[in-house]
Amino acid sequence: MKTMRFLVFLIFCANTPLWGAEITGRVIDVESRMPIASVRVSILNTDFVTQTDGDGHFAFADLMPGSYTVVMTHVAYEVGRRTVQVVGAAEVFIALSHRTLSLDEFSVIADPIGASDIHKNPAYATVITRESFEGRETSLPDVLAEATGVHVKRLGGLGTFSTLSLRGSSADQVEVYLDGILLNTAFGGGVDLSNLPLAHVGQIEVYRGAGAGGNGLGGTVHVRTRQTQGRWFHGIRGSWGAFDTRLLSGVFAGGFGQSEFLVVADYAHSDNDFGFLDDNGTEYNDSDDVWSRRQNNDHRSFNLLGKWRRAFGEDRILSVHESAYWKYQGMPGISNNQSQNAHLDVFQMMTEVAYEDRVFLRGINTRQSLYVTHVKERFRDLDGEIGIGRQDNDYLTRTYGWLSRLQTILFSRCDIAAVIGLHRETYLPTAHLRSLSNLFDSQRWVFVARTGLDISLPGEIGIWSFGAEQRRIYSSFTGANPFNFSPLAPDSANARSLTSLRSGVRLDLASHLMFKANAGRVFRVPSFYELFGDRGGVVGNVNLRPEYGLTWDAGLRYADGTTTLEGAFFDHRYEDLIQFVHTSQATSRPVNIGKARVYGFEMTAQRRFGSRADLSGNYTYQKATDKSNIPHLTGNILPNRPPHALFVRATMRLGRCTAFYDYAFEDGNFLDQANRRPLLSRHVHNAGVKVDTGLRFHIGLEVKNLTGAQIADTWGYPLPGRAVFVSVNAD
Repeated sequence: MKTMRFLVFLIFCANTPLWGAEITGRVIDVESRMPIASVRVSILNTDFVTQTDGDGHFAFADLMPGSYTVVMTHVAYEVGRRTVQVVGAAEVFIALSHRTLSLDEFSVIADPIGASDIHKNPAYATVITRESFEGRETSLPDVLAEATGVHVKRLGGLGTFSTLSLRGSSADQVEVYLDGILLNTAFGGGVDLSNLPLAHVGQIEVYRGAGAGGNGLGGTVHVRTRQTQGRWFHGIRGSWGAFDTRLLSGVFAGGFGQSEFLVVADYAHSDNDFGFLDDNGTEYNDSDDVWSRRQNNDHRSFNLLGKWRRAFGEDRILSVHESAYWKYQGMPGISNNQSQNAHLDVFQMMTEVAYEDRVFLRGINTRQSLYVTHVKERFRDLDGEIGIGRQDNDYLTRTYGWLSRLQTILFSRCDIAAVIGLHRETYLPTAHLRSLSNLFDSQRWVFVARTGLDISLPGEIGIWSFGAEQRRIYSSFTGANPFNFSPLAPDSANARSLTSLRSGVRLDLASHLMFKANAGRVFRVPSFYELFGDRGGVVGNVNLRPEYGLTWDAGLRYADGTTTLEGAFFDHRYEDLIQFVHTSQATSRPVNIGKARVYGFEMTAQRRFGSRADLSGNYTYQKATDKSNIPHLTGNILPNRPPHALFVRATMRLGRCTAFYDYAFEDGNFLDQANRRPLLSRHVHNAGVKVDTGLRFHIGLEVKNLTGAQIADTWGYPLPGRAVFVSVNAD
């Protein structure tokens, strides 16, 4: 009955009055009169964005009657604009002129750039636009897992802890940014992707390897939230499916005068009580295996995004960005050792105030921003089901920061960008059942100075890119240290200066064909836990050196608007990797003894067959080898680094129906450094269909893991089997 009421509510919401006006059109080359495929077509000051098909056609539906400005952009053509008055249906016919691209057309300060602009840079990147996942039953970890070179590790089910690696890196070695603000915390452990709701996301950029901005050894991920818009707009979306999974999100946006705003709200719930094969703690004895259901794995979350933007003329903009996230989640435990009551509560908030001036000084653009982040976690295990002893702990992380970005053009051929930033991060653990927390109160000051150059090569044959970053980091902790009696006891403070360098080149070999290569030297700073340890069995080490990486890649990219092919070889060498070693029967200490090498190649392909069908996929081969001088580890495969990974998607559009099929394969690998706990290969099939009812809303049906394959992931946590979802969308 509860499910029926929820579905009725969704259909009622879906019939919120929408508008029936539409714009259709075609884009052609002004000289050859041939259609142009993959032109990015958008409606100014709205979220409406699409691409032309192989015949140059595009269409927008469900518009409010009125006047709109349609904008066409393509890497090889001048920007086209056409103002259209729409009452019922309007048709637009546009011819674009070729252009010669110079660097003075780039902007790193303006709104998020499109995929074609990013692919013109030397770095190897994947751009995931909102159109590619909107309307699907998916999450941010699932979307990222489909990208080239990305491996996502998760604990199983909606909203559970999820991290990612790039090209065989660890989660700590990937930097994740939200609207330009770094999310990686000084405590370490990587960024939990499940805390970033997909309803808020407008675009995702995954930069692999040395060509990436930032300081990630494996690469960098930029998550950009949805933009404000001047047109009044509202929408609602809901779904229900397996394990009593319920999702509901709404968006409301508009503008008045020179101001624009956006509000997005999102609610998610799932019992996550999927079935799995329980080996009863005896991995090598099949006779006692039983079929069990996941317990204490439920998830509830509510998310809110608010953005306001005010223009002062054409060149000055003031904006405010606020996001909040609440999550309640059970902690199920591993295999047959399932907990019943342990749970984790999370509240996180981010506030940013930014001012952009595109005429700050003659030829110089600037953006200044102040931001605050607040993350509070509470872990309660009053029965001692997880870990050692009963626990009721709070963990509070706060960050205050300032970022200044400057950009200018020299001699119409050199694009110079500079970033200066300062932020302070504090980590405050509290134990409610003990007199002292096991962890120390810690803080970190970070000063960052980064510069980048993009120089157009003579004869317009390509671009040479160079970047340098200097970080000054001061870390400290307070409180009594139980290891003060030992000569190994860490000092209460640590300071480091790090310089990272990167360089890349893009050469245009022929029409639509380019060569790209990058090299770089990057570092990872030790975390609070590694530097200072705890009051339990870990002795900190403030003399730790940062993890060091030397990376390079090279390959070819072909893109003609209909077909895209990309192949690249990469080689990442890591030294001074931090590993924990025993100093006694009861204590361990982190030291720089680890070495590793990850090399391989990546292939990406995409083909559009007119407006009817798309076929895309990617394949990654990597060999991730432990090179440390530890006898029982040297030569082993690094854990959770599958040698082979393949993803394929096919999409078909027939009338009002759109159907898709996904296939994902990951080769077998290992859960541990000693390579004694194998993880079997996985084959996952997903399929779905979306139908435009013609009654101002869409209905979708999606089946995940069609074959019901039994899959395990990080630390052997089981993942869901077959799951069916139905959705209603009216935005």
